[in-house]
Amino acid sequence: MAGLLHSLLLDLKRRGQFVLKELGALETTLPGNFDTHRTEAAERIKRAIGVVGHMLMDPDLANPHLEPNFFIVFKRLSELIVNIEDQSLLILKRCSPEDQFLSALLKQICEEVKYPDPPPLCGALSFQYFQALIDMDIIVTPQTQAGEMLALPDLYHELAHFIVFRQRAILEARLLGVIHKSFTGALRRGRQQGLPEAALKSIEDNYELWKGFWHVEFACDMIAAFWCGPAYGWANLRLSATRGDPYEDSATHPADDARRAGIACILRLVGDNKAADEIDRMWEDLKRLSPSAKPSGYTKRYPGRLLEEAGQCIYQLCVDLGFRRYSEQQRNGAMVGCAVTGAWAAFQRDAAAFPAHEASTLQALRAKMPGILLK
Repeated sequence: MAGLLHSLLLDLKRRGQFVLKELGALETTLPGNFDTHRTEAAERIKRAIGVVGHMLMDPDLANPHLEPNFFIVFKRLSELIVNIEDQSLLILKRCSPEDQFLSALLKQICEEVKYPDPPPLCGALSFQYFQALIDMDIIVTPQTQAGEMLALPDLYHELAHFIVFRQRAILEARLLGVIHKSFTGALRRGRQQGLPEAALKSIEDNYELWKGFWHVEFACDMIAAFWCGPAYGWANLRLSATRGDPYEDSATHPADDARRAGIACILRLVGDNKAADEIDRMWEDLKRLSPSAKPSGYTKRYPGRLLEEAGQCIYQLCVDLGFRRYSEQQRNGAMVGCAVTGAWAAFQRDAAAFPAHEASTLQALRAKMPGILLK
């Protein structure tokens, strides 16, 4: 009787072949960038099936001492096939006019900001706001995103996740160094001052949060602000207004108010102090309306000097990578960048009249995107 791992590999091979067949059935039905994604996904599936086949023929597969190693490979291949089935196949089978439009917008954004890699696909498939599916080179948005303008700056944030992931060696050498210096310095001073263990433990906990996921989110916000300008700061304020406490954070995301401060650092570094000040004033209005209050220890959790140094680090990274800042895009008449900036200006000028502006802007963008089915 075949062992469990042998049976699991046979099942994985069957599943991979089924997904490959589904991808093949879409050939000749997809527009260019979607078909490119389909071809790449199919090649990844073929390679995975090939590895499974070699494992099934390997005489060491039944060796109880080596089975755990084979099982690790099985888990990775299974994750790949499941992700292609759940993410790539889903967006390819749907390939709606909305997905085509969003993907065309994202491709245009990539050109405007000088994104160095092929653009990800984009689809209105998310049930958890915007998400970057980095392994699959996909960004998903809320269901109605193809019909609204004010949240489009969040596309820049999700695109930045790809940069942060692919440039992590450079980013971590720079940004994590700044974070390490800040918190180890705080710990050293705290010990010299004889702070209680609970206070030192709080510094250590904050350090772990910054090292974990927070530095990624701050970096993506800052790159998005470099690319998108004040519109990203306004979009962050709008999103925060629809969520909970602006001072609330989690293991994966820093507080919205701290993110506001990080965005402001970039706006000031690119010379837009006026926009940073105006966004800060509107944030004060938001906090006035909110029943929340700044918790104790908040400024130690989000040191202002650390945010400034992180901003300088990300600003320099953007310059070194050759990205176009939003002001340069505006001067060159960037199609999407100017539309996003114009949308936020129109909303602030007259929120009641904004729907008409939004509809006409989206119609104009659709007309300029080649190969898009107009609705």
